[in-house]
Amino acid sequence: MDKSVSYAGIKLAHPIIAASAGTTRDAEQAAKCEDSGYSAVVLKSVQEEVLMRYNPFPRFAVLRSGIKGYESTTFYCSEQAYYGDLDKYAETVRRSKERVSIPVIASINCIKPESWAHYASVCEQAGADAVEIVPSCPFGLLIRNPSNDNHSIALAALSACKQKVKIPVIPKMTGQVANPLYTALCLDEAGADGLVMINRSTGIEIDIETQKPILHGGLAGHGGSWALNSVLHWIVVTYPHVKAPISATGGIMTGGDTIKCLLAGANTVEIATVVYLKGYDWVQTMLAEIDEYMERKGIETLVDIVGVAGKNMLSMEQYDRKTRYFASCERETCNACGRCENVCIYDAIRLVDKKPVIDRERCDGCGLCKSICRAGAIKLNVKE
Repeated sequence: MDKSVSYAGIKLAHPIIAASAGTTRDAEQAAKCEDSGYSAVVLKSVQEEVLMRYNPFPRFAVLRSGIKGYESTTFYCSEQAYYGDLDKYAETVRRSKERVSIPVIASINCIKPESWAHYASVCEQAGADAVEIVPSCPFGLLIRNPSNDNHSIALAALSACKQKVKIPVIPKMTGQVANPLYTALCLDEAGADGLVMINRSTGIEIDIETQKPILHGGLAGHGGSWALNSVLHWIVVTYPHVKAPISATGGIMTGGDTIKCLLAGANTVEIATVVYLKGYDWVQTMLAEIDEYMERKGIETLVDIVGVAGKNMLSMEQYDRKTRYFASCERETCNACGRCENVCIYDAIRLVDKKPVIDRERCDGCGLCKSICRAGAIKLNVKE
């Protein structure tokens, strides 16, 4: 089975790239990424804003929220940029290229319009195989200041870098613009060699006892598996309209998540949160899951599935609004948790001996009870 992909003109062994993060902060971490099995590494972003080169403490938290049985987990992070200036970063690029054979992608985040091309050129001279431009850092100045027009900033940065360097230039997009699809189309038209969709959003968590923001006391980036659906949305609507290959980032935790991103239209994925939470070697688990999927579905070449889900997606006008369903319960499978009764807004479920009896006529066929049944006892059936 062939898992190889092409991204921004670079041939990769498989689609899983180590994203820019503390886990890719120097040559030693780049070597860890290669040893663990990533197909490429995006080095930690170098920041023109000097303040962003110094981390606050503490800066990480795993947030658990929601109600019992319907919890959500968020990776909350205020880790700043690369810890040195541009010259030191260039040395890190050079040392990384000496240490690893996988592609090394530099990552730059500038605040002055005239700086983007210079930073990109220095990275190119240091040997970077490509450069990500990142006006989308969730707590960088370009996002922190709400008066900034990130759409225009991204386009100007791309144009400046494309005029200066020959290596691929890849904008890392934010969802914090008026219309990410429009921004993607404009970046593609301006010559982007790839598009990374979508960087983490800016967020804040508040301690209700102290009545203050947690940890360092301010804004942070937030992500987790919950973010994937939004990422898939923007990829699936963007893919048919752009020439540039797409790299998905945000909410990707498993091999199955990677496959979803490819089905939506991405060529590659960039992961960081799961590397923090599960370790560098987690990529091997993800690759094994992809292998299992390819074997089970009879897929010989992984790139053959890119964009397939979009082709199968229906428009609003095509949704089935006529076929009606009703739920039924296999009582021998039911574990008598009683959760289904609480979620039925149609009063179609009552418990008898702690197990549901579903009124076929009252049942709307919405599917919610089936979705929350962890025992798999509830089925949906077509009404004749």
